Amino acid sequence: MPFQDLILRNFWLKFFSVALAIVIWLSIHYDIHEGSPSAQMSINRLAAQEYIRVPVTLVTNTGETRVFKVTPSDVVVIAVGEESALRRAANEKLKVSLDLTDFHSKDPTPMELQTSAPPDVTVMEVTPSTVTVTQVSP
Repeated sequence: MPFQDLILRNFWLKFFSVALAIVIWLSIHYDIHEGSPSAQMSINRLAAQEYIRVPVTLVTNTGETRVFKVTPSDVVVIAVGEESALRRAANEKLKVSLDLTDFHSKDPTPMELQTSAPPDVTVMEVTPSTVTVTQVSP
């Protein structure tokens, strides 16, 4: 088979295949380097896991005069997400809270913690998940 036949036989099929491959390559290249963040996230979706030490925030009624002691006062949160989202969450947006609005016990009481995190961060575990609350002064 002569060289000319290799190129000219089914020429339009070969031309269309090369043109389609170039269009697909350019669209992927554009999305990775300059395009939408969702495309970058799906390609760079190596989720990081991080252990973050977070202080326990107390939620009380407005004008509350009682003083509480929480043991332990810090907990470790295991969170999963994109590395930049985890850094942002560790600095300001990841919260562990304890609702004491209806707390009326004088004895040390174990209570469950609640977490709030940004939508792009998933909280996997809080250690410990319960803390002991003691009312120090009335």
